[in-house]
Amino acid sequence: MRRGELEREEEFARRLQRCREVTAERGLDALLVIGRGPDRAGDLLYLADHRPLLPGHPTLYNFRGRGFGALFLPLEGDPVLMVTTPFYGEVVIKEVRVSTDLPFAVAEVIETKGFSRGNIGLVGEDVLTVTLYKDLMRLLPKVNFVDAGDIVMNLRSIKSDYEIRILQRGAAIADEVAESLKGFLREGLREEEVVAFIVEELRRRGVEAPSATCQSGVRNSGEPMVPEGATDRVLREGDMVHMEINGRLHGYMIDICRSTVIGKPTRKHLEVLELVGEMLERSIKALRPGMRAEELERIAGEIALRRGYASHFTIAFGGPATYLGHGIGLGIDEPPILAKGMKTLIKENMVLTIEPGIYRTEVGGARVENEVLVTEDGAVPLNESDWRWW
Repeated sequence: MRRGELEREEEFARRLQRCREVTAERGLDALLVIGRGPDRAGDLLYLADHRPLLPGHPTLYNFRGRGFGALFLPLEGDPVLMVTTPFYGEVVIKEVRVSTDLPFAVAEVIETKGFSRGNIGLVGEDVLTVTLYKDLMRLLPKVNFVDAGDIVMNLRSIKSDYEIRILQRGAAIADEVAESLKGFLREGLREEEVVAFIVEELRRRGVEAPSATCQSGVRNSGEPMVPEGATDRVLREGDMVHMEINGRLHGYMIDICRSTVIGKPTRKHLEVLELVGEMLERSIKALRPGMRAEELERIAGEIALRRGYASHFTIAFGGPATYLGHGIGLGIDEPPILAKGMKTLIKENMVLTIEPGIYRTEVGGARVENEVLVTEDGAVPLNESDWRWW
């Protein structure tokens, strides 16, 4: 076995064992982990390296649960992965059962393993359809299902050395692409051309599912997001522009954003750009283990408030944006969420994105975003590229 394969196997073995330990601490007999592809496969990816395929048609007759997958993890004994197509790729779980009827397969596994009257933690209630949930209740009437979604979520939020190395490499690729983009960006390009450039630069570096946005001018840059991500609008002198650089490397997400102005910035341009830069720097400087997730948005928001831009910041401050940032890993938008009301404690080895933005001003909007690793006594950016492009 090659070193990389051994490291991967050991990593997943540690995850499964830690899951068992927390499950036992909860007084549960086993976990049933549900994932939905392609958008909500994170928990299955984390424990089984499986992303369900081919979603899209309704659950009818004996075709039930297409596009979903399930992992049954008892406290003792081997786990079982249940999939709805034979196209499941290379997974770390030795026993895989293929069935076009996922609830039936789950019930059969639980019964044959002797857990038909057990207390089973259910991970993935938020992705299960009502139809599939009713199927499980009908097929397993004596099982006591307990919401246990936080078990895997909490484990995923703290990154291992294995995960941090992948995220560091992804951040380095994002930096390379950002530097290339800085040299490419100019007046006369269409937003769509900028996106195409970013996507190709990511693809050339081995990034899977590369994606990007480019929002320019008063209207487009003035919104946190536009539905299409980019339009055929041509970049002109004096345009504010912000651009997302996204993708996936070895299963782990890439997520940074850069902003600037085309040509020579005005005083108002610089005021907005420098403000988001200050919010980014101050947030990273303040970040440390033990603080609550909501505290970070408050710190950034108070800066916007003092400068008269609170209503251009996040929802909590009366603005159009969602929040200051979020965790990143197998998903691009994971807990902890850095927003008012989020009491999650920040912990060492969390990886977060900090993305302060100011929107809907007379010159448009701007956002800068870096990925950040929480350390024992603070935080360090994983991105080293210059974000001050003005």
